[in-house]
Amino acid sequence: MRRSRALVPPSVEVAAISCCAALVVALAAMAGPTTLALALWLIGAVLAWGWAGMLALPAPRGTSAVLLGGALAVVLSAVLDTSRPGLAWVPAALAISLIGAFLHQLLRVDGRPRIVESVSSVVLGLGLITCGVLLVPLAHTELGAGLVAATVAGAAASALTDTLGRWEALRPWLVPLALLSGGAAAVLVASAAGDPWRALLLAGVVAGAASHALRSVLCTLPTMAHARPRLVMAVTALLVAGPVAYGVGWALLPATGLS
Repeated sequence: MRRSRALVPPSVEVAAISCCAALVVALAAMAGPTTLALALWLIGAVLAWGWAGMLALPAPRGTSAVLLGGALAVVLSAVLDTSRPGLAWVPAALAISLIGAFLHQLLRVDGRPRIVESVSSVVLGLGLITCGVLLVPLAHTELGAGLVAATVAGAAASALTDTLGRWEALRPWLVPLALLSGGAAAVLVASAAGDPWRALLLAGVVAGAASHALRSVLCTLPTMAHARPRLVMAVTALLVAGPVAYGVGWALLPATGLS
């Protein structure tokens, strides 16, 4: 029996989800740090919901619970900290989440197969969530919110160029296209907001590269034949924009209040 082809190619589906998620994060950053934290927790909840399935991990329910609790702890630690830049409690929240990950393994009753893979995958998931939380302090200033918008726009734009991978002749050009589109998207956001475009250009280029690299690693997983892992990959590729935006704000934009 001949199988019917999907109406929407997977790369187009991932690009559409990435653009929608980036728009939500950008608007949330404009609204303030609390709204941005809520948006990032929702992204963390999506990651927790599908992470175990995407990586085919054992004990998926426990893994999801650890990631969901860790996302809540890390996000709350960034929101409730009144000092600047507002990340003093994040290491403690991450440490508690890691303890929860190891405790989950101790409580497993299935003989704990693939324990190293399970622990390392949960640690990776918590690390990605923490990367996204680095965006929260930037939302305290108007320039920082613009930097968040430009950075996630660069990450989402690189997802659009991934759709060109359906044509074999264009595959060798996907990396430079991701860099070019990420920088162009960031400059457009900077121009619309009236922000200094040079620093935001750097953020967009690096975010596009990091996002493309993560998707290139995850897209080879066999589980990407299903919709839920593709959703997780799309939103996860935005979280890596956190360190990029934070680093650019700290090093090049003193007005963000990070340095």
